[in-house]
Parts: sequence; C-alpha cells; structure tokens
Amino acid sequence: MPNIIIDGISVEAGDGETVLEAAQRIGVEIPTLCHMKGFESGASCMICAVRTSHNGQFIPACGSRAVEGMSVETASDEVRAARRMALELLFSDHLGDCLSPCQRICPAHLSIPTVLKHVREGELGLAAGTIRHDLALANVLCRVCHRPCESGCRRGAHDEAVAIASLVLHSLEKEGEARTPVLRAERNEKVAVVGSGFSGLSAAWFLRQKGFPCSVFESVDEMAPTIRAGFADLDPAILEAELAGLEKAGVEFFPASRIEDLVELRESFSAVVMAAGGAAGELGLEMAGARVKVDKDSMMTGIDGVFAIGSAFRPGSKPVASVADGKEVAACVELYLDGREIRRPAKPFSCFIGKLDEAEMGAIMQESNPHGRELEEDDRSAEEIDRMIEESHRCVQCNCPKIETCKLRDLAMEYQINLNRFSGGGKAAFKREVGHPLVNFEPGKCIRCGNCIKVASDHQEKLGLTFIGRGFDVHLGVPLDGTMEEGLLVAAEAAVTACPVGALSLKDPSFKRS
Repeated sequence: MPNIIIDGISVEAGDGETVLEAAQRIGVEIPTLCHMKGFESGASCMICAVRTSHNGQFIPACGSRAVEGMSVETASDEVRAARRMALELLFSDHLGDCLSPCQRICPAHLSIPTVLKHVREGELGLAAGTIRHDLALANVLCRVCHRPCESGCRRGAHDEAVAIASLVLHSLEKEGEARTPVLRAERNEKVAVVGSGFSGLSAAWFLRQKGFPCSVFESVDEMAPTIRAGFADLDPAILEAELAGLEKAGVEFFPASRIEDLVELRESFSAVVMAAGGAAGELGLEMAGARVKVDKDSMMTGIDGVFAIGSAFRPGSKPVASVADGKEVAACVELYLDGREIRRPAKPFSCFIGKLDEAEMGAIMQESNPHGRELEEDDRSAEEIDRMIEESHRCVQCNCPKIETCKLRDLAMEYQINLNRFSGGGKAAFKREVGHPLVNFEPGKCIRCGNCIKVASDHQEKLGLTFIGRGFDVHLGVPLDGTMEEGLLVAAEAAVTACPVGALSLKDPSFKRS
C-alpha cells in the first residue's frame, strides 16, 4: 500500500484509494461539489484541488489515486486561491438569486419568502412568529416603513409588487396577543440600553432573544418618545401593545431615568448600548461632528463595552435601518461578552439574476397567481384571509429553495469570493422548467457536476439524464428530446438531494397549481 504525505502527515493509503479518501480518513477536510461517495468521480469542478509538492501542480483530490511517495498540500494560500478561482468561474454564469431581492434589500433582512410561504399555507400564526423573530416593534415598523422590500420585488417589473407590507400587517393582526420569540438560555451578563427609539428598543429585543437581561433607560416620563413624536398618526394602542410585548419578553423599562455618567453606568452593567443621539456628546463620548465616533467593525465607542447605534452615530436613519442597527449591535455585544473577536454581521451572501425581460418574466411567473394586486391594508372584508392567500401566490419565487443547503453558496462565503471577477460577458436567458410534478429545474444554476446523471443511472431510469452539446454549450438534458418528467420517473427526489446547488429543487407544496 502506498505511503503518501498530506500536509506534512505521513499516511498509509489503501490500494486504489484517492487522495480525498486518504485525507478524510485522517481528519483532513477537503471541500467537494461534484464528488459523491459510492460513485465514480467526475473531477469536474476542481473545488477539491490540492497541490503536489514536487512540481506545484494542482490535481483534483477526488479523482487522483494515491501514489507511493506523493506529497500534497491541502490548505496553503496557493490551494485556497485555486479553489477560490474555481468557485468564481462557476459563479460567472450562475443564473439565480440566493436571497430574493425583497429580502436582500430589506435592511433588517426579514425572511419574506418564509412569511409568504406561511401565508399561502394559511398559517398566519407562523407567519407572525417569523416576523417577530426578525423584526423588533414589527406592528409599528411595518406601518411607518418606507417599504424598500416592495421596491425590490421582482414581480413589480411585470405589473405590481406583491403587497408584502400588507401581508405582514394582516398576519400580525391575526396573531392575537403578540408572540414572544423563543429565548436562548438566560445569561448572567446584564446589558443597559440608553434611549427607547427604534434602535434602542430593537437592541433590547434582540439581546433578549440571545438571553441577556436587558434594561432600557429613557430620560422622559414615557417610553418611545421619538416614535410618538415622529409618527403622530400612529394609533398609540399599537405602540403600547408592542412595548408590552417587549416587557413580556423580559425587557425592563426605566422611564424618567436620565443617565448622567456612562462610565458609572458601565460599571453596573456588562455592556451598554447608547441609542440616544441627542445625549451622546453630553455623556462624554468622543464625537466626529454630530456623530459619535464608533469603530465601524465592532460598533464600539472609545469606552470599552459601550456601543453606539441609531441616531447616535447615524442621524436621520429610516426606522427599518434603526431596527437593523439594533439587530447588529446585539450580535456585537454577544461576541464581546463571549470574549470573541467583535465583527459586525456581514451582509448575507447572494448572487443576483439581474433584470429580466418580459419573456424571462413569463418563465419565472409560471406557477404564480397571474392577476394583479389582491390586497390592501384596509381590507377588512369577510374574504380577507382568502385575499391574503391569493396575494401571497403572486410571489414569483425568486429566492433559491435550497439556500440553506447549497454547497456552492457555503463555499463562496468560506472562500470570500469576488462575484464579479469573471462577469464580463452577457448572461444567458433565465429559464425554469416546471413540467415535472415533483421537481423544478433551473438550467442557469446547473454547475454540470453530473451528480443527477449518476443518480438517475443508479435508479435505472429508462431515459435518465445526460449532458448534451459540446464545449461551452454543454447543458443538462434528457436523451432523445425527452422531458424532465420522462427522464426522472423514479429518481426525482434522489436527484434533488444529489444536486449540490439549486438547479434541481422540490416544488414548494404551498403553491397552488392548476
């Protein structure tokens, strides 16, 4: 049996064993996309590239047999650069959205596709629970928000955007008593929040979700004075209900409690979040003009353990941006109190289809409600819930249904790829094949790994799948001009599981189909 060296470790490889198999046996992790255990390797994606020490050549670990005296490196800068380039080449013609445009453009990253899915299923309580998990003061915020989500809705390019805000508000109205998100195990470290505007109350909401005892200090006699003054038309009962929901979650309010000394306050709490812009300079924080001087990566001020958000460092923020600040600072405070490196959460990774022409809109809308907007905020008719469900079916399913399991996206984030490195050429036309009763196929997402072909053959499909064409024109298809339904008679679900990206996905059962 051959002896090889992997990252300086001597390994006795089995007869016929690949470099990948030998590495896995000693706990060395090498990423893969096209490799499937039990099937012959295609070695097509080069994500598993390793570098041979004797000549510096890059070889696919999944398809290279271990040879006596071989020495390879799996994690050097050169290897990582090669894998990064391989990923960037795959993304150069990858035609799909990871996140839907509506979710990506929302500063607070509300999981809008999940909300709409629950509405389609008539599960308005679950829709409200998702909203509460992602947004603080949700029933207030979505009434005063400037609604970038609807500006980003791709359906709007065809007729009208999905009535996202109305669906959110109707779901919250149907929930009854506001739901408290599941809280993590209670922490011992107490956090103080100074100021009870959108950013301060948002910070408190998300800190409580993480298990931190949280106290909010307000200088005047009632909480949320800036919200009351800024949105005079807002029904006070709605705001009071949201504040009651915060208290139910365990947030403590201290109105008429002017903070005079931040350093003294910090001595009584494990961390402090400064969310009162007007008082920042008076409390001794270092200023840069009208803004508190804050480290952009950690959101921390010059005082250890004191963070600043909202109008304290970004005057004039929109309410939804202030809520997003609260969510982000809660993550930073948690890292600080855990003793880990403090890094402001990065924007979620997503590739982007771009603008679709009318023919492409027809392809993406095949399973959607073709009619115009069905719902408005003041709809209180007996058919209200039916209208909500019909409106939610206007969604064109931009988001990738496999976003949580897509190996390509996971690797793109791990290797910090540049999506635009090889994006000079024009994009292919967007297509979505929906004829199969169980599976949708988006050719533009296919990375030509061949996994579905192997699975179809293993299941002894009569036609199965194959690669058609040559060179850059190679694409996945069914032999003899067959349909996807004819190619995947018995192996459909197995093919979806084998696909490492969102090219093959199970249909969303919440969508009504004719």
